[in-house]
Formats: sequence, C-alpha cells, structure tokens
Amino acid sequence: MCVTDIEEQLSDIGDFSNWIEITPIELGSSGENKYHILRSNGVELILRTSAIEHYKRHCESAMFSQYIHDKLGLNMNLPIEVAACCHDTLAYTLYTWVDGVDANERIRNLHTPEQAVFGEKAGVLLKKIHSVKAPSNILPWSTYFCLRLDEMIGRFRYMQVTFRGDRQTVNFIENNRSLLRDRRQTALHGDFHSGNLVLTKDDEYGVIDFGRWCWGDPYMDFQCIRRSCGAPFSRGQINGYFGGSIPSDFFALMALYTAADTLRRICDAYRIGRAALDEAVSMAEKTAREYNNYESLIPSWY
Repeated sequence: MCVTDIEEQLSDIGDFSNWIEITPIELGSSGENKYHILRSNGVELILRTSAIEHYKRHCESAMFSQYIHDKLGLNMNLPIEVAACCHDTLAYTLYTWVDGVDANERIRNLHTPEQAVFGEKAGVLLKKIHSVKAPSNILPWSTYFCLRLDEMIGRFRYMQVTFRGDRQTVNFIENNRSLLRDRRQTALHGDFHSGNLVLTKDDEYGVIDFGRWCWGDPYMDFQCIRRSCGAPFSRGQINGYFGGSIPSDFFALMALYTAADTLRRICDAYRIGRAALDEAVSMAEKTAREYNNYESLIPSWY
C-alpha cells in the first residue's frame, strides 16, 4: 500500500493533521497494521489498525495495557485513543512510543556471557508481569486452553499442511493435555521475546506489543522464547525467571506450549500467503528438531 493510500485511510483520525510522518512497521505477525507516527511537535506515537470487527479487542488491549502499567509502572506503550477510522471500516488504537533501541539488534552482537545477563534481566521482567493475578471469574485454564487446542488442531488438519515432525508435534500435544490441570493464571504478555523489548540509554528494558495479551498459565509466555536473539539469551531468561531453581513441571509445559504455538503460527500464516507459511513451517520443523520430535522435554539449545 502506498503512502497516499495509507494517509487516505487514516485521514479522519482527529490528530491526523498534526502528523508529519507515517511509517509502516513491517515487523511482527499480529495481523494488525502498525505505524510509527511523528507529530509536528516531535512527539512519536505508534498506531495500530485492524478491521472494524476487532474494535472490542482494541478496547480490551488498551484497558489491559493501562491496567498493567498502573499495577507495575513498566516502561511500555500506553493507550491514548481507541476509535474507528476510514469511514468506520477500521478500528485503531493510538499509543505512546517507547524510546530505545531494538533489543535484538543490541544484544545479538554481544558475547555469550553478556547475552545471558540480558536474558536474565528479561526473565526478571517477565516474572514481574506474571505477578499480576488473573480475575477469579475466568474459565479454568485447562478448560479454556483445551478448547483453543481443539480449534487449532482442527484448523491445522483441515488445511492439510505438512512438515517434518508434524505427526509427533500433534501427538505430543494430544498426549499431554493433562499437564494443563490446576494451573494458576496471571497476566500474560502473549508474545514475549527480545524482539518485543527495547533498551534505553541506561540498558534498562521497555516492553512493547501487548497485542496478544491474555490471562493464563504464566509458563505459556515461554512459548516463543526461541524467537529471541540467541540461545544464551533464552537460557538466561529461564534462569533469571526462576532464580536458578527450575520447577520439575516447567520444561514439559514449555514444550507443550511451544508445540501448540508452532501450529498456531502455521494456521495464521496460511491466511497471509506462501512466504509467511513457508517461514512458519520452517520454524515448526526447527522446533521439532530441537525437541528431538518431542521425545525430549528439554530443547537442545538449553
């Protein structure tokens, strides 16, 4: 989409006349369109848009972000406005911008011990997010997530997409649903990895993109840990989160959530196009190899 088309879509946003630069953000796979906005007074913002039927989700995400910030005081995107634009065909949320550099770019060029230290700091940050308890009136985790698994596996089978290790991936999920029983539920980021972290001038973290937030088992926030900048960071995140004492059930649950996430990404990519699907399939195959086709509960990178 060219700049003129983007501007036409967004021109009925109230603050639009103050914008001097609109830059699409290509990173991420949330299904939303994201833009970096520069206002005439030098203030930077982030705009997220999607089809109008997702308006409720925009409202919920904005409320959740504000709630987490009020509870924890994190350096994060804060909602400014949720509304409709493009003649009421798009929902949008305008957020504050988090200043800093991409943690991926900053950390991946460091030596292994330094990467691990930043991973440990990320683990401490994630633990802080998980200190926010879920509401008491939500579904038990096993009920909720098993419904999600049913839908996900059904979609995957319907699409008839195959990859090396697909049968073992599905079988591992189906055979380990019992792990979901009696799990406590907290606030989840939903897509926590170094690509959704920024580093300030003081090497402190800002956390961005709560678009996949939910309430659930805190261990599910490790499902995309290998999307981070390297194995030393990922190992450090686990060690920092648990302070060196890892519970006996952790790796089995991380494997379950990771396997499920590879199928979810394939299902999402299927709607996007061939390039996205090929990338998701490649990641699913890589993950299956790391878990020795799920014969091992501890991935090879750990």
